[in-house]
Amino acid sequence: MKLSLRIRSINPRIARAGALLSAIVIVLATPAPAIEATDEPAERAIATGGNPASLVVWGDARASLAMSDGTVLAAKASLGEGRVAAIGHGGFLSDERAQTRDAMLKQIRWLAEGIDTSPIRAWGVPTWAADALGESGFVIEGASGNAAAVRFSETDLIVGSPQAFAGEGRLEELDAWVRGGGVMLSVETAWGQLQLGRASSIEDLAANRLLVGAGVMYTERVMRPDRRGLYRLDPLAASASNATHALRVLAGEQEGDARLAGLVARRALELVPLDSPLVAEADRLASLHAAELDRAYASMAERALSPADDPLAVALLDLDARRIEPGRAHPSAAAFPGPVPDALDRVSRTIRFDDAIPGWRTTGLYAAPGETVRVREVGGNGEGLVVQIGSWLDQQRFEERVRLPRAVFRTPVERDGASAVSPIGGPLYIDIAYDRAESGPVEVRIEGAVEMPRYRLGHTDLDEWRSRIRTLPVAWAELESDKLAFTLPAEVVRELDRPDLVMQHWDRVHDTMQAMEPRTERHWNRRQYRYVAERRLSFGYMYCPQNAPIVIPETAAGAMVDTDNFNAEGPNRLWGHYHEMGHAHQNRDWTFEGTGEVTVNIFTVLALNTLNGYPLDAEATRTAPRTAWERFQSHKKAGAPFDQWKRDPFLAIQTYAMLWHEFGWEAFRETFRSYDDLPHDRRPRNDDDKRDLFVEQFSRTVGRNLEPYFTAWGVPLSEGLDERLADLPVWMPQEP
Repeated sequence: MKLSLRIRSINPRIARAGALLSAIVIVLATPAPAIEATDEPAERAIATGGNPASLVVWGDARASLAMSDGTVLAAKASLGEGRVAAIGHGGFLSDERAQTRDAMLKQIRWLAEGIDTSPIRAWGVPTWAADALGESGFVIEGASGNAAAVRFSETDLIVGSPQAFAGEGRLEELDAWVRGGGVMLSVETAWGQLQLGRASSIEDLAANRLLVGAGVMYTERVMRPDRRGLYRLDPLAASASNATHALRVLAGEQEGDARLAGLVARRALELVPLDSPLVAEADRLASLHAAELDRAYASMAERALSPADDPLAVALLDLDARRIEPGRAHPSAAAFPGPVPDALDRVSRTIRFDDAIPGWRTTGLYAAPGETVRVREVGGNGEGLVVQIGSWLDQQRFEERVRLPRAVFRTPVERDGASAVSPIGGPLYIDIAYDRAESGPVEVRIEGAVEMPRYRLGHTDLDEWRSRIRTLPVAWAELESDKLAFTLPAEVVRELDRPDLVMQHWDRVHDTMQAMEPRTERHWNRRQYRYVAERRLSFGYMYCPQNAPIVIPETAAGAMVDTDNFNAEGPNRLWGHYHEMGHAHQNRDWTFEGTGEVTVNIFTVLALNTLNGYPLDAEATRTAPRTAWERFQSHKKAGAPFDQWKRDPFLAIQTYAMLWHEFGWEAFRETFRSYDDLPHDRRPRNDDDKRDLFVEQFSRTVGRNLEPYFTAWGVPLSEGLDERLADLPVWMPQEP
């Protein structure tokens, strides 16, 4: 029987994520030919003009398009009496590259096959897909409108954004319609909706509220294509990308690639609701393998958990990081951050903060793993106060596990107080909001914690520190002043006699950098600045995040408290520590592309020279006059390529070193301060402006034309800069 194609009021526009979609109605004349749906599609690459979101699937849901690492780009599932499919970007429906159209057509065909009425009425299908379905025997009858105008009782198939329906207050109607037998292709860019503020969290995303019952959720990952703009698909990975199947592979109950299964399971377990069937399945497997898992977690003190050797333990550890169960200490706590002796007294303390310092305030107390600590504000309702257990914020972006991935647990203090607990324990803080710190003293009552090694400059008695405090049997210690705070393994302070000298030195480091350039707003400029030691770091040897503590490895903690490192006689073991603090003082107005790891070392060498006492010609500074001169000459002989200058921080820093050798540190301080009062129209707008302005401001500070000098280093400068500095004598360095 020949079928006809009828199109009415078709609008071919396909909106991007979050926009209201135009509509098309599909009508299927009977009988429709069977269209095969497969879990192993032939498509090898798809494309979209933007960056899509990925998905996770579990239970009876299936990945229909996936990449070789188990990243799901399209999924399908049943929901009540209806069926749903999901993709992560509207651009997939309009892109013609590679096999995108074939792949998307299969998603829509699969949905259409689930409808046994005639005709089928559909909303939101692009014109090309309507035409293709028509050629396959489907009869198309169109209608237009937006999410507010859709008549669910007269619609069988929807292709569109659930967030658009939520924006019209119709998400519950959409949910009821699908569960009652409707079919839908969800088109959503999850990270975009979050960025635009249309959802408060990934759980709040309308598409996830709709699809979670089907075993499908969008993630907030931002996917990026290969160099050709494509997402490479692996047909075999699609069938392996179901998280329930993946968990069973990790437990040895089903066959499969354990490494791929680990990736799939971990992505899903960090996202799905804790009351979902996937978590119930994880708990079933955890119960069956309890002894094996406990052994694996206990061994973390000696070795990292490996996805190759401990696949199930790694996946379930990530799940456990999301759960707080009062009375239950996680077995990994013995490895990190460390045990708390049962015999150690649990204490009650009243602590008063009357210095108007906001942020994480050390209490000198420690929460034991799994034990509840009660906190209430004395004479107040807790507004602006949060109890925090733990200080370890590193994201643990590696496959192995050396600790529970989440190690900081926060609980707001309410009128009746707060019950705080961490499965692994940690130092106990009261996080005081900025406005609350300014409004007057804060006094809290804390019950159920233990005392930890803690020294505060100007407050802690040295004799008590030596005789008792430093030996308290807790694995972590806190050293602090009003300006700085350190979270360090307690073993590095057990023999520390003079914590006062340690904190006095670090206060001087901080003050010296502050005098050169104050900490930026992005680096807790009104809080105590904090260093936190970690078992393993996700980024480099050390790193300085925005609005979070500087992170150092445990192996570098001892150097911070060794007074032999505070002068020019001992080894130079503080370059990295000074360097990371220097990052907090970099001003974006004079830090241009290629200098992020360069201008920071102005502060590193400043501290080594003025505080440790290293002469500027010492090798410890890495910028001795002879070193700088030789690097300058070799760079010029090579044609002074700026790309090389940007790639090699220890080449680029010599540019600045020659300036401090000639003009001194005060020239840098005056130049940086000259930026403070710049009018808005003189603020740099791009890297060209930043380079020009720094050269001009420094030249004015020292009374010398530095344009030829920076040009000799290969730094690109604007043509008119030499004319603006023509009134100054030219300076070029001389061989030392």
